[in-house]
Amino acid sequence: MPSYPSPRSIDFTAIDTVGVAVSPFTGQQQTQNWRNAWLEASVSMPPLKHIQAQAWIAWLLGLQGQAGVFQLGDPLAPLPQGLGGSMTVSGAGQTGYTLNVAGGAGAPSLLPGDWIQIGFRLYRNIGTYNGGAGALDIWPQIRESPLDGTAIVVTDTKGLFRLKSNVRKWSESDMRMYGLEFEIREAI
Repeated sequence: MPSYPSPRSIDFTAIDTVGVAVSPFTGQQQTQNWRNAWLEASVSMPPLKHIQAQAWIAWLLGLQGQAGVFQLGDPLAPLPQGLGGSMTVSGAGQTGYTLNVAGGAGAPSLLPGDWIQIGFRLYRNIGTYNGGAGALDIWPQIRESPLDGTAIVVTDTKGLFRLKSNVRKWSESDMRMYGLEFEIREAI
């Protein structure tokens, strides 16, 4: 993925798989939470000059539609809101929306909304963590159960994504500027 210029905007969408049945007689709702969630995003580039556009177009074509994957993070949140530091997964076999962690001296403090990365997966911290041994409430659910002691990245986090469609489009204007937008989905 080209590093310059960076996207003008990234519109993230959080999706949860929850079924809802509404009684047509009483209006009561019955829900089934399938405990599956993922991120999608719409990426818009600023107006691109010819040479900048060619690098981005070549990258999009090289993905071969939904076959290729790439890493993307939140460019406005490269650092946690709390303090940076190091932390690891505490205990193997973890699943769900809670992650047990350990942090020694210099462990980060995380606030709601901070991103973490484990392997190639991106998660959002939805609780408060003040360092040391504890549990993180995260979204989405743990993708692959990490090994005990796996490092958790808290700065410049990135997740694994792919194009949402096999179709890629760009526009060219009479001002010799290019427009480029694409839709992505978390690669699960």
